[in-house]
Amino acid sequence: MRSPLIIFCFLFFGSIISAQTDQNQQLGLIEQELSAMLSDLRAAKNDFVRDSLNQKFKQRMEDVLAEEWSFDHPFTSLTTVGKITSQDKEVRIISWNIERDNGSHDYHAFILKQKGKREGHYLIPLIDNSSQLPPQPMDVLDAENWYGALYYDIRDVQRGKKTYYTLFGYDAHNDRSTIKLLDILYFTGKTPKFGAPMFETENGFAKRVFFEHAAKAVMSLKYDPQRNMIIFDHLSPESPGLHEFREFYVPDMSYDAYIYDNNKWRLKQDIIAVNKPIEKITLKSYDHQKDTLVSIEMKNEWIDPTNRNAPIDGGGHSKALPEENNFQAKQPKLQPKKEEKKGINNPSGVSYTNLPTNKKKRKKR
Repeated sequence: MRSPLIIFCFLFFGSIISAQTDQNQQLGLIEQELSAMLSDLRAAKNDFVRDSLNQKFKQRMEDVLAEEWSFDHPFTSLTTVGKITSQDKEVRIISWNIERDNGSHDYHAFILKQKGKREGHYLIPLIDNSSQLPPQPMDVLDAENWYGALYYDIRDVQRGKKTYYTLFGYDAHNDRSTIKLLDILYFTGKTPKFGAPMFETENGFAKRVFFEHAAKAVMSLKYDPQRNMIIFDHLSPESPGLHEFREFYVPDMSYDAYIYDNNKWRLKQDIIAVNKPIEKITLKSYDHQKDTLVSIEMKNEWIDPTNRNAPIDGGGHSKALPEENNFQAKQPKLQPKKEEKKGINNPSGVSYTNLPTNKKKRKKR
């Protein structure tokens, strides 16, 4: 007969598992609802329909993000929505864009800011006011006066006892040019602020940095954790006469970087950006005995061709020669070549076939 304690534990843990299953199913249904609304929004044919559908989607997102569980929920099915979380797990930003009939883009976002341990989070909507701002504003901005962008990465930096969040943003802009930007997010209490003079440029320190380039080009702007720096393509005009028109700027195959030093993002130009080193590489080789291709794993080491002790091809490949027992071909005997006489006109002994070899003796007068 089972003891009452065992029965109680079984029922208790069973109820917990059942409750978690019900919650996961409920969250799945909510995400499916948001995903369907987003799909309808992306399929809208004109701005009027987009505005109506986006308003419904935004309201539903606000209701969902107000829930405490939303801070850690991945929302994996919302593939066209930016979802970034700071390294200290204090800030999360959800952002998305709306493409207009004229090719421009509007942006919408929510900031989730933790209140403290087990106290939930603040939910702060951001209002895209780019149309009322300068083309590339350099002032401090706030939630109601935000330069809209789709955020794809965030990096925490410390400045004294205060945490500043470096934001990586993307602005599709228009059909001629695209913008990537670096911005700084920080908080005064629960109020978010955008922009701090922390980026070194050729003209001093800027509150944010814009990288505008041709829409047809692809620019890389990302944080490299191994080198602890922000690496990005250097942009140049396609021709010198177009240096004033950013829609003609493209990556020029050189790289610059920002390194965080002494509370600033310091600019370092013309860095050597290489791929992550690979310890081993896999080569394909033909196995005669198995009559098939096989994979051979080798160390990814550079072999000095001037080193006579180095194995040929790194020791991973050797020439296939016929077996002596199975192949005995008669080799023709080679006749030794007659040595060329070296003379004054031909000190190296090289024979020129287009010149006569026999010189006629001059007749004595």
